[in-house]
Amino acid sequence: MENFEKKEKVTDMELTLFLIKHINNPCEDLHGNNIRYFYIKEAKRALDTIQDLETKKMLEDIIKKYPK
Repeated sequence: MENFEKKEKVTDMELTLFLIKHINNPCEDLHGNNIRYFYIKEAKRALDTIQDLETKKMLEDIIKKYPK
């Protein structure tokens, strides 16, 4: 049986763009509440792993745009 669980490492930019997309245009949960702050929490966690300084700053700026 082939291994279908190929784990590809995403780049810092790919991760950042994914998070920015979901922070700026969040989905809603079953109760109609947007889940922006879930993605902001994940973005804050991701900051520890992002090594590209420009990409990191881009994500930090988006996080600051939506203070809770």
